[in-house]
Amino acid sequence: MKKIIIDTDPGIDDAQALCYAMAHPQLELLALTTIFGNVSVELATQNALQLCELTGSTALVAQGEHQPLQIKPHPVADFVHGKNGFGNVDLPPPARQADSRSAAELIVEIVRQHPGEVSLIPIGPLTNIAQALQLAPDIAELAAEVIIMGGAVEVAGNVSPYAEANIWNDPHAAKQVLDAKWPVTLHGLDVTHQVIFSPEFLDTLAQQSPQCGGFLRDASQFYVDFYQSRNGFNGCCPHDLLAICYAANPQWYTTRTSNFSVTTEGEEIGRTTAIADKPGNKRYATAVDVDSLLEDYLKITGGLQ
Repeated sequence: MKKIIIDTDPGIDDAQALCYAMAHPQLELLALTTIFGNVSVELATQNALQLCELTGSTALVAQGEHQPLQIKPHPVADFVHGKNGFGNVDLPPPARQADSRSAAELIVEIVRQHPGEVSLIPIGPLTNIAQALQLAPDIAELAAEVIIMGGAVEVAGNVSPYAEANIWNDPHAAKQVLDAKWPVTLHGLDVTHQVIFSPEFLDTLAQQSPQCGGFLRDASQFYVDFYQSRNGFNGCCPHDLLAICYAANPQWYTTRTSNFSVTTEGEEIGRTTAIADKPGNKRYATAVDVDSLLEDYLKITGGLQ
């Protein structure tokens, strides 16, 4: 099993991804660390705990940073994810509390406990990962890899013509994380826009998994409505899932090797640019086997209660 830590701001697409990760037999979810972004960090922590209880996961949950390293925080995306982050669909209050350690402290401790074994999977702004690097620079050599949902390399952004939301929410943190020594695979809008959960797909998920799948179907309706109004198609893109699926099934993906630069100021703030003439241990995904991904999602997540 692959040991993973997911840094998350749940978020409807986070919920779609986290339920899959919690159920996957090849992934050992050691911890969820929470970050601002789709919702406040306090709400992200509550949502992470609620998803653990929904799926029966015993993963540790630790709260992270509430604002970016340097820039002023952007408003949360409640017009995309609803006031509660789950499309205004309620789950019972969590029975357990978050870990007493900060997100950065927990990341450092776990990576040091399992040198060379832990994959970090940030699917929100990268502030916690940057803070962990600042706290313990050695984790750049101890982590197995970093699998990021973020960026828009060869396509337009979704919060500006240049930038994707996770990078835009803290470009200085993104620069630190992408500049570090560890292997990175970036899953940006280049690949995440290739996968769509249709209403019919979500209905099938709910039929297979009435409790968990039913919640995801109901919460996703808000997300589907957003995509219908903004992009004109009937369905939603499960962006964060692409990073989780890569951890379990990298063979489904086509990638390009490249280092990256991140624009940290001006009109193009948050832009991720490939530096193709400097090959190294970093890459970005350009395509995915959509049919295999969708089939596996129903098999894994549909097996939950």
